[in-house]
Amino acid sequence: MIEELDEARYIRAEDLPFDWYVPPSETELIADIWSSDARMRRQAAERARAIDALARRRRADRDRPAGSRGAAGRDARSLWRHGLEDVSESFVPELALIRGCSENEAERVAVEALVLVRHLPASWEALYEGRLDERKAAVLVELLGPVSREVADEVQRRVLDDVETRTAPQLRAKVRRLLARLDADALEKRRQEAALRADVRHRAVGDGMSQLTVDLPTPLAAACADACDQYAQMLRADGDQRPIGALRAAAAADLILRPWEARPAVTANLTVHAPLSGLRATGGGSPAPAAEVSGQLVTAQQCRELLGELEALGVRAAEGGSLQVALHDPVTGRLVAVATPRELRRGAFGRRTRRRGVPVGEQGSGSGGVGLGGVGLGPPGSTTAYRPTAEQRRFVQVRDRTCRWPGCRRSAGRCDLDHVEPYADGGATDCANLCCLCRRHHRLKTFGPGWEFRMEPDGRLRVRTPSGVVRVTWPPGWCWDAEPDPPWLAEAAPPDPLSA
Repeated sequence: MIEELDEARYIRAEDLPFDWYVPPSETELIADIWSSDARMRRQAAERARAIDALARRRRADRDRPAGSRGAAGRDARSLWRHGLEDVSESFVPELALIRGCSENEAERVAVEALVLVRHLPASWEALYEGRLDERKAAVLVELLGPVSREVADEVQRRVLDDVETRTAPQLRAKVRRLLARLDADALEKRRQEAALRADVRHRAVGDGMSQLTVDLPTPLAAACADACDQYAQMLRADGDQRPIGALRAAAAADLILRPWEARPAVTANLTVHAPLSGLRATGGGSPAPAAEVSGQLVTAQQCRELLGELEALGVRAAEGGSLQVALHDPVTGRLVAVATPRELRRGAFGRRTRRRGVPVGEQGSGSGGVGLGGVGLGPPGSTTAYRPTAEQRRFVQVRDRTCRWPGCRRSAGRCDLDHVEPYADGGATDCANLCCLCRRHHRLKTFGPGWEFRMEPDGRLRVRTPSGVVRVTWPPGWCWDAEPDPPWLAEAAPPDPLSA
């Protein structure tokens, strides 16, 4: 009988003989849904309590005193605007590595947890009991977090009794109406604070497309959207048959860039990573390798079009620009050298180069990684100075492409070059000990208590949080004949000692 049951595990329960399987009733199915939801909500409440307990061990008095070297400005403390001034600024980055998520998500989770536990205990209890789900809890945190405790308690008293019968949008509308009656000043304060946080952002959405997001006051945003629509209708009237959405997007781009106006010239820095085979058109329907533009994957055809616009398909530098070639190991995809066409010729034909201020014995692989005597190309050599050389900066920025802090995507051009092993502790100014870190994460790495960093010979950066969780980042690399290198965030089973 046991063998028969074991075999039955590999077939659908509905295919079993009738006397073996009794389909659940609809009442049982509904009960299963409700019980699953209740368990998930209780787990969310328990997670919030655990996050709050960890945050209480990461108090702001662990940070550098305001005004001292390495201290954060008020803008850097993302939790401050939520009334959580007693939490260390390093808590959100640590929580992001613990959960294996972005810092934006970690901040949202931390704010919801801390505000629920500390400021909205009635809502936390409703979440624990299963009467409130996570989405509705997020609505209450967003709207009631900035208001006084008295107003928050009164609003919760009026909405929690029937919260199970309302959707999240309905709950949001009711809370807004109550706040307008009980504390209109709080709504106005939130509007003013939101206006100060306005920004312009873009993010990739795949297929060679990105979204541009602009934070604007509601009336101004509506006016801009209407203007884009009117210009799109004009284009359609002139015979442009593209979809109306594409016409609106084109109109918005023209209104921002205004190509018909003469403006002060600016120089844009665009990094293209592409295999040489990707620059050649392929025939017979065989797919060409893809490429990367500013860290985003694009097709070979899109890359060829871009290079054609830059007049670089030759391959030569675009007018007013420069051309650098990144050479990667064809097997591992690891960066070997970065050189200009002139430096490539030097590496191939043996013209000697020497960097100023560096002893001959420490020339290493020469200027830009070019070897002496035509021995080929390699990473730039080390220097005894604290500041990296221009060749080292170029190599490390091309190798890392973004900030190496796990989860951070700030471009390398906006990052510092940090000594993984501090220079003051004997760390070498060498590409094997340098990595790109944005200013915020560079400061946290240098002054945050309890953080540990180590660079492996293969370029892996191991980051250990104060709580013992280890995350590893790899340089993106370049390899099309095998599986791509691991993504920017690699997970190790916590806790994982740094020495493991």
